[in-house]
Amino acid sequence: MNRSLLCGLVALLLLAGCKKEVIPTDAATVTETVGRVSVKNIDFNYLTAKGQLKLEDKGETTTSGYTMRVKKDSVIWVSVQPGLGIEAARLKITQDSVLLINRIHKEVLATNYSFLSNRFKVHLNFDVLQAILLGNYQPQGQEKVMEAAQLQHIQQLRSNLLFDYFISRDSQKLQQLNVQDRLSSSTITVKYNNFQEVGQVAFAHLMAAEVQQAGQASVFTLNHSKVTITDEILTFPFAIPADYKRL
Repeated sequence: MNRSLLCGLVALLLLAGCKKEVIPTDAATVTETVGRVSVKNIDFNYLTAKGQLKLEDKGETTTSGYTMRVKKDSVIWVSVQPGLGIEAARLKITQDSVLLINRIHKEVLATNYSFLSNRFKVHLNFDVLQAILLGNYQPQGQEKVMEAAQLQHIQQLRSNLLFDYFISRDSQKLQQLNVQDRLSSSTITVKYNNFQEVGQVAFAHLMAAEVQQAGQASVFTLNHSKVTITDEILTFPFAIPADYKRL
């Protein structure tokens, strides 16, 4: 598996989120979320998705098939399959751990959020990552709510990260999320398109995240061909071979 694609799988983690500490300093008025934001988040017990992922980085493009399973608020599981039913990598993220198997290079990463937070200087959070992957708006209590034509514009400042949500007034779905690290000037822009009904709620079958770091841009795209929600219990297998090198 291309290591740049491996980085793409966890790119969202690096700017995923942190605990709210202060409110936007440039907010003219600060209001509670309740009653101000109209949004239709997808709700479920278990969710599955299949499709194609693509990473565009440093002039190179890498693509692969994938299968994703999510247990709400508990587990995110991804199997990367370049073709012919062969698995190249497997990722399992829980509320307190990050596990990643690279089958091509026989490597495994087993760590927690504290390790990643110290390494990348960003407080990581499962709940924010889950919301980004699902295209859900995540309220944070106090925030700045603004008017923006046909969009609801909600701004939140969480430690050094500035979040800007743009939600359609018509569909009440999240259209775009901008996250800026005010210390490093790194940014991530996530756009949601190709909305199709899943259950009784529209769900974005195309998610494109552009990460700008140190003047370089990388684009990570998930193009779901099939998304289903279910109450049937799903499994999230993750066995680490004994001969794999630990990173």
